[in-house]
Amino acid sequence: MLTGLIIIATAGLLAVLSHRHDRLSNKILKNVPLNEWLGIGVFPIFLYIGWAIIIKNILQRPNIGIFFLDDIDILAIMLLCLIYGYVAVALHFASKVLWIYLKGNKKSMAYRVNEMFHGKMSHYLGFLNLLIVFLTVSLLELNHPVEYPIFRSYLTYIVIVGIVSGLAMSKTVFYTNEWFGGYNKPLFFVTIVLLSILIFIFKTLSLSYAFYPIGLFIHTFYISMLLAMLVRQIVIFSNLPDRRKLKFLSRILSV
Repeated sequence: MLTGLIIIATAGLLAVLSHRHDRLSNKILKNVPLNEWLGIGVFPIFLYIGWAIIIKNILQRPNIGIFFLDDIDILAIMLLCLIYGYVAVALHFASKVLWIYLKGNKKSMAYRVNEMFHGKMSHYLGFLNLLIVFLTVSLLELNHPVEYPIFRSYLTYIVIVGIVSGLAMSKTVFYTNEWFGGYNKPLFFVTIVLLSILIFIFKTLSLSYAFYPIGLFIHTFYISMLLAMLVRQIVIFSNLPDRRKLKFLSRILSV
């Protein structure tokens, strides 16, 4: 199980780093930047391998049936989100490549239409489905706790992997220098809602993380994302001139 989590965390971190790496962006293969090939053809494979290892480990445990949804229902939702997530990756791949060759004429209709897919549609679709997939994995584990409490040292490793994964995700989502830029605000509150659902379930059912290692990982993942976002906003706000601080706050408080 820890192997699957490490694979996911490593693949996610490398995906973020490769997306920002100028050398990979400038390396063109078949008229497409190398980092885009990695994004659509390599990293998703490793993410799937990590996911498959985790799901197999969960389903091999005894089913105690404490959650109202059974395995088939949860897996169906999970697979649907995975499919839509990869659709978003493919959509971003195509639109990003087109953007490279259209950005010289930003006033054209082709550029504006392409930006609909390159911008919010592909990013929101991908990020939202990934966040929901993480939630469904934790829900699947509710009916399949480990038989014996996990050692504290092992739980510590899981927390570390969760932090790395959350920071990698936050670097992907919250990459702009202002709250209203990119996709920060909606996904920030979506993450709060998903985290609140998990906390409510764990508190209501009095569940222990020692029996739910994936639940611990997902909680840590969400929390590290949110904390990274908040810290970044505080740092950005503190470095702004006084005139821009009011504008920054108005953007945060606006609907």
